[in-house]
Amino acid sequence: MKLFSLVFFVAFAAWAMGVVNVDLATKKIPNARLAAGLKLLLLAAGALFVNTLLGLYGSTTDFLNPVFYRLWLTHLLLAAVAGVILWYSEIWPAGDAKFFMLAAAWLPLINPLIANFPVYLFLALLVNIFVAAALFAVGSFLASGFMSATPADFFRKLGGDIRERLTSLATGSMTGRAAAAAYMLNMTLLFLLQQIVSIETRGLLGRVLARPDLIYFFLFFLWDKIGRFFKSRLWAYGACALYLVYFAAGYFLFRDRMLAMVAMAALNVFKFSLLLFFGRAMLEFLMEKKDLIYLAPAEVEPGVILSAKFAEDLKRNPAFDGLFDDCFKDGLDEEQAAALKAWLARLPGEAKVEAVRGRAFAQWIFAGACLTLLLDRNLANLLR
Repeated sequence: MKLFSLVFFVAFAAWAMGVVNVDLATKKIPNARLAAGLKLLLLAAGALFVNTLLGLYGSTTDFLNPVFYRLWLTHLLLAAVAGVILWYSEIWPAGDAKFFMLAAAWLPLINPLIANFPVYLFLALLVNIFVAAALFAVGSFLASGFMSATPADFFRKLGGDIRERLTSLATGSMTGRAAAAAYMLNMTLLFLLQQIVSIETRGLLGRVLARPDLIYFFLFFLWDKIGRFFKSRLWAYGACALYLVYFAAGYFLFRDRMLAMVAMAALNVFKFSLLLFFGRAMLEFLMEKKDLIYLAPAEVEPGVILSAKFAEDLKRNPAFDGLFDDCFKDGLDEEQAAALKAWLARLPGEAKVEAVRGRAFAQWIFAGACLTLLLDRNLANLLR
């Protein structure tokens, strides 16, 4: 199997580096490149399957058990779901999401004994991707500040921008304290339910729900989409009823276990809050700072990628009636671009659109895949 692994790694690396080069040059990943990678992947999987058939008939002693292919399909499904979530949650454009799915599919073919396979491999790969990209982006941004002509002015302005970002995060329909209290109660209930259901269920569902890092993943990337649900009246009434039932029953029937589970839920809320704040609110902000550009209304066209802050402002703007609720990283569509230009034309003065340059992310997906193969360890534990 070592020969298969070597050949597959060379094939994967050659194809992936071609995709990375195109992405660096054009900030887009052509579907033709992805289709070529899919064909190469199927060819590699077919070669392994033929070798398995030869082994079952006694022609070779070095082959994969047929169970491997069922596990591989499970991994493919999970990676595909993760890729769709990353696209839908406006983290990646569609091309990067597809490239991630294909890169994830290659890993077990290159190393069938890779750690976390099949259920958690996609998560370990994502941790490697985003940790590597974040460290480089933030490090290079701060390094540019130190190398600037006036570092003190650079960091003074950066500090002001961070304070402005914190202020914008604290504003909303509720006061800052009320929003924080509601958030704590909502998240504590959610992680309480996660523990209760994981204890009462068996099989794959129980094993999945027993992993808070998976809950972190879905909440972290889908927060902008599902966070509004936790502010709904239906959730508020349901949460109050569940709290009353759980604490009343726990006080009389299982007080010690109830206290232990509430403490664990509070710890998970604390961990997720740090992840959400530093990873989603601040890290995204710092990563975008380097790529920010300001466009005049005439420069707004389909394909323009809005900054996260500007997109949030448009989502809250009643003038657009939810038109920007889905603002994908593929850029503005024709309807959004036309509506934004018309709105800007009605504003007094010289209005500007805060946008970001397209970011080539394929290099970090490839780097994350190589790190996963090289380290072969459960880096998803960093999320626990």
